Order: sequence, then C-alpha cells, then structure tokens
Amino acid sequence: MRNFKSRLATLIIFIALLGSVLGGCEKTATKTGSLIDFVPQQAVAVFKISNLKNLHADIKANSLLSTLDEVEPYSLLKEQKTLFVNLRPNSQSLLCINKVNDSVSAFTFISKSAENLLQTDSIKNKSVETLKLNEQTIKRITIENKTSYSTVIDSVFVLSSSQQILQDILNGKTESGATFRKVFNLPSSNPFTALLRNNKLALTNPNKTNFTSWSTLDIAITPESFTATGITLATDTIPQLLNIFEEQIPQQNDVSALVPADALGALTFTFNDAEAFQKKLQHFRGEKIHPSTTGLFGSASEAGSIKLKNDTVLFIKSIDPSLTNDALARYLTSESIFRDVEISRFNEPNLFATTFSPLITFAEANFAFQLDNFFVFTQSESAAETVISAYLNNYTLKNASYFENTATDLSSASSLLIFNMQGSFLKEMAAFFNVENISKLNNVSYKKYPLTALQFNYDRNFAHINLSCKEANNTIAQNTTGVVEKFNLKLDSPLLSTPQIIESKRGAVNVVVQDLNNTLHYISESGKILWTKKLKTPILGNVTGVQINNATQLAFATENAFYIIDRNGNDLKGFPINFKDKITQPLAVFDYDNNKKYRFVVVQNNEVLMYDKKGDRVRGFGFKGTKSTILHPPKHIRMGNKDYIVITEESGKLNILSRVGKHRVKVLKNFNFSAIPVAEEDNHFVVITKENTKERITQNGKVSSQKLNVNNSYWYSILENTKATIDDNLLRINGKLVELPLGIYSNPQVFSIKRKKYITITETQENKVYVYSQTGKLLNGFPVYGTSAASIGAGNNKALVVKGETNIVLFYTF
Repeated sequence: MRNFKSRLATLIIFIALLGSVLGGCEKTATKTGSLIDFVPQQAVAVFKISNLKNLHADIKANSLLSTLDEVEPYSLLKEQKTLFVNLRPNSQSLLCINKVNDSVSAFTFISKSAENLLQTDSIKNKSVETLKLNEQTIKRITIENKTSYSTVIDSVFVLSSSQQILQDILNGKTESGATFRKVFNLPSSNPFTALLRNNKLALTNPNKTNFTSWSTLDIAITPESFTATGITLATDTIPQLLNIFEEQIPQQNDVSALVPADALGALTFTFNDAEAFQKKLQHFRGEKIHPSTTGLFGSASEAGSIKLKNDTVLFIKSIDPSLTNDALARYLTSESIFRDVEISRFNEPNLFATTFSPLITFAEANFAFQLDNFFVFTQSESAAETVISAYLNNYTLKNASYFENTATDLSSASSLLIFNMQGSFLKEMAAFFNVENISKLNNVSYKKYPLTALQFNYDRNFAHINLSCKEANNTIAQNTTGVVEKFNLKLDSPLLSTPQIIESKRGAVNVVVQDLNNTLHYISESGKILWTKKLKTPILGNVTGVQINNATQLAFATENAFYIIDRNGNDLKGFPINFKDKITQPLAVFDYDNNKKYRFVVVQNNEVLMYDKKGDRVRGFGFKGTKSTILHPPKHIRMGNKDYIVITEESGKLNILSRVGKHRVKVLKNFNFSAIPVAEEDNHFVVITKENTKERITQNGKVSSQKLNVNNSYWYSILENTKATIDDNLLRINGKLVELPLGIYSNPQVFSIKRKKYITITETQENKVYVYSQTGKLLNGFPVYGTSAASIGAGNNKALVVKGETNIVLFYTF
C-alpha cells in the first residue's frame, strides 16, 4: 500500500519538522466562525492540534521524530521556523498542507483569534505590511526573507505561506466535501489528529492504486513510540480497493508465527469467503467476472507475502490443510526434502498474482511446502530453506522480543496488515513519497525501530486503522516465568537515592533517581535518559508525582528548597521556593479529596508550612508549630468522612489535627516513637514504639497498648486493607506467614497497582528482590537481582525499578 504508506511516512516527516519549528496579535471580531470553514481546497493533509507547545515537547523527546530534519514538501516549515516559534494559540488549531505543484507546497495555519497569538515584537529581521484584499485587511509578514499572509475572518485567525490560498479562502473556496466534513467532525479527545486525502496503495509494485477517500488518525507520541488509531473512508461511486473487503469478516492474523525474525517485512490479508473475495478483486480490476480457476484458496483464511533480504515468499493459511493439500496436489512435483519438510516444484508460479493482484503481484512462486497450517511458496529452494529453518527454530517475528510490545496496539484479526521490519519503515516508504529529493532520509538510522505495523479492519464502507512504530526495548534478559529485565542503565556517577517509578497520566512509567553529584535523572521505560537536572543538595525522601496543568509533575524538597518541576525538567512557575532555614523532613503531599487540589507541607525543625500548587502559603492552615523537633513528615489520614493530619514530636507528643491545623483529637499519652510512621488500621491510629509496643489510639484519643514479641528488625507497613510486617526473616502479609530465607531484609513496602496490592522486600546480602501478592503468594519470576528497596508502578505492564551496582538502574516488567 505504497502511497498510503507514503502518506503515513510523509506524516511522520511532517511531525518531525513541526517539532523542529514550534516552540502579532489580531483583534477578536464579533462574529465567530468555525475552523473547518477555512480549510483550503485540495489540502492533502489537515492536522488538528490541541496544544502546540505540548506537541513540540513530545516530538522533541521522540528519538525518531527528533532526528528527521529536512524533507520536502514540509521543509517549508523549517524555513518558516521563526514564524512558528512565535505562534501561541490558546485553543485548538489546524495546520493544512497544500501541494501547489510537484516541487512547491504551502501551509495554512488556522486558529481562533486571540490576544498575543502571533508574537513578532521580539523578531529583529522582519517587516509587517497591511494590505487590502477583496475589502479584507490582511498582513504581509516577512521574517528572514520568508513571507506569509494573515488575516482574521469571523474571529478566526488564518495564516498562509500562499497569498493565493488566502485569497481563495476569502472568496469561499474552502474544503467542503461531505466526506472531509464527516471525518473532520468525528468525535475525538486526542490532542493531535491527522486527516489525509486521497489515500492510495502501492502494495508490491510502484503502480498506485486508489484505496480510500479520506483518513483520520489520532496520533500518540511518546519518547519511544509513534502510534495512531483512526478510520479510513471509501466511496462506492468510484473503484476503491478497500471495498474488496465488503462482506468479508476479518480473520485472525497468524503470519507472525511464519515470518522469519530477520525478514524485511510482510503483508497479509484475510477473508472468510474466498470466491466472493476473488470476484470483488476481479470487479476492482475491471475484469469480467468469472468463476475461480482453482479451489486452492477455498479453505484458506489468510494469504500474503513476506519480503526476505533477497527473496519474496508467498503464503496461505488453511483452516483445513487436508483440503488444501488435495487442491494443491495437481500443481506440485516433489523436488527435495529439507529437515523432514518436503519441498515441491510449483507449476503455476503466477497463480497468486493472477488471483490477488494488486494485493500480490509477485509471479515467480516456483516452490511450495507445508508448515502446519501454512502453505508457503518461494522463488528459490534457498528461500524455502530459510523459512523452514526459521520456523522450526522458532526464529520468527512472533518470538522476537519487540513483537509483543507492538501487538498490544493491534487487533488479533484484521482485513489487511503490513509489517515493516529491521528498521525499514521509513526507508521503504521513502521511495514512494510524493517528493523528488529524498536523499537526506538516507542519513537517518531507524535501527531502533525494528518493527512497524499498519493494520486495517473493514467495517462497512470504512476501515479502522492501527499504526504502531515503537523503539525496541533494550531487553537484556527474559525470564520465561514472567519477569523481563527491560534495561540496565549505567550512570556516570553512583546513585544517591533509591530509583523510583513515576506514573504518567498517559499510562507510561518513568524512573527518577538522583546521583551522588546531586543530578536528578528522568528516565523512560526503555532506559533512555530524557533529561537531567543539577540540584544543589540531596532530595529529602521520595519524589512525588502530582497532576498539575493536566500533566504529571515532580514534587520534592531538598534541605533548602521546595521544587515542582514538569515532565521536561523545567521548574513550574513560582518554583522552586527557597528557604534560609533548613528543611528537616521530606516533603509531605496531601490530596484530601482526590481532586488534585494538593497541599504541600514543608517542615523546618518544629515549624510547619503549608503551600498550594501555585506555591502560595495556605493561610487557612493555622497550626503554629510544635514545642519540640518534628520526627516524621506530617501525614494525612482519613477515617470515614473525617480528615486528620498527624504530626509526631521528639518529646513524644502526638498531634492529631484537622485540615485547618486545629487539634482534633487530644492524646494525653506520650510515645517513644520509632522510625515507623504513624499509620491507620481498623479506624485507629497506630504507633509502633522503640520498645516494640503497638499503641492503638481511637478517634476519641483513648490509648491501648500491646507488647509485640518481635526483634529490633521489626517493621510495619500498611496501605488501605493490606498490611505487611517483617521480623527477621518472617514476613506476614495480612496475617499470612511467609518464611523467607535467612538474611537481612529491607523494610516491606505496599504498592497499589490497578486496584491490586503488591508487597516488595529486598534481601540485601544476596541482593534478591521479592514481590508478593496481597494474598502472600510470590509472583512468578521472582526473586530478581537488586541491591535496594524496589519501586513498583504500572504502564502497559507492571514495572519494578531497583538499584543494581553502585551506578546501575535496573528496570523489570512483570
């Protein structure tokens, strides 16, 4: 599907260039227009962008898109870099691309008019002229010898590199086709969507085939992936290839079990009625409908081609191999035996091309053999031996370490599925770009992206699209019982803190860790360091992920400052807050009602300061401080519908406060607090003392004591209804005893992942990390290697991060 693939490839090139140029104001008119009404006619691509700034950050962090620099026709965006850097829309915007001719393209940017939308004051090499065009005021903006034109129409700001296109828009010559409006108005909450016109396919030869009319793709960009989902629409007024799948039910794709792991790619299509499918293809080709000449495909449900380095392989998957064998027998002459597989000469080498063109055009299928439900056809015996060897050795795409990561983005069944492998995605598509000069693409390496998948699922007169392009995981080892060591990352300096997982709102997991040079590292789930930030002093305690400005930010304190930094490593506005006096406890973060109205609590010896997410003091919090040093970070506890803030003092006093800092529960008894924080259990406050007594305090302040028959290594952790304790090598999870091997263990920690609880504990002599379920069952694949306490989070998979050697971060999925 070459031109459709070329448009997707072109789309990726465009996005990369957009990331390289993104980082004047027009008065708002009274009448309000809709953005769609200003899309120029014959736009080949329309991009719907919710947040230009966030898109720029995503592209910049993506290891593929950030390498693509200059490709026509979108190189004009780079040429207009200064202009785009100064665009500041505060609502959704559109970016449209038009082909003026074979060598010239133009862009049109459309957004609601707003103050400071286009900021040109700081640009030195510029000129702005006011013109009249059809009684409409326009501005001709020249920046660094590049000219564009802007105007405001019905409160809509329109900026184009082409005066003619802007004039056409003013004259009402805009994209008004019903199909375009249909795809444009499809509901989507995705922040970045691409609409592509006149999709064509060039599947296995350069001849372009009309595929569909318009496609819309919701695009997601992470540091290691480029994925998209959407639909493509066909019409029945002209022949379009998608319609050959009409009345065919998408079947399960199993070709990944056949494709050799070192193949360059594969194309597969499915059908449940072979005769009807062949008639649709004949109609599409403009041929007279005639009965199929062979029953070979009657028992097949999947067919396609595989591209090896030097050969092409064809295949069908049979739902009844005995029937297929019977139909195939008259075409075969036994040739040789290879590893107990009979290879036969096939005397109809052009049968697949005759039957399935344009899906298959290869006409040199000279040899045939069977592998379970697959019947395979090759040009040469050596190609047959290659496929047989790979299949019998399980050296296939299905068993590749990166395949599962891509398969999660795909449906198990589809109408049409294309795999591009060995980093051939863009290079293969580049030959089919709508551009003349693609030589600059050849200098870019795509080896980090060993597999790209493009999938179509027919559904009436349209198809669902799935696109997945992901950077390969640097898998070091895989435990067949369920744990994968996804990466081990060596930093330049020894680790100072225990690595932590930070879960993002988008479902990804990242790792944050500080080294001995006080440098904070933010690491993706594939082991890529996204950014580093030099701090003056060590972080106290843990970093907390908080949701501010609709994104995950990092909150923490050092001995002199309170920080909140964004996912790009930049300080949030108003931060850091610096202090003359030392901060003596880790930052406490409260979210009373789980509504992200955070309260951040800073402790300086006996003083308690509370801040909101803007960095302002919470004046309604009236606690004046303690008479002695505070021992633990303040803690928020909810019992029923009541909120409590507990603060422990060196003197033994336990302060139980309300949200506003008033004493809510009066506790007369003093305690010799241990390092174990105050916890909540069964609607009681629980204190574990240095004397190993368990003190239970009611909400009325009554205290009951229980002497624990434990050793000094005892630790107590509880999260909601899951409690874990350790006493030497005796681990108890909700009362269930787990006798661990003799050793020295870290404190057990309880994590909540997708409504399930997991308990981690590390043996620090043998360096083994254990993970247990809330029922006390050791998870498959554990223990694994690690030298510190572990942190758990969840993205697409559950993940665990732990320290390895002194400067090694280990990341596992399970």
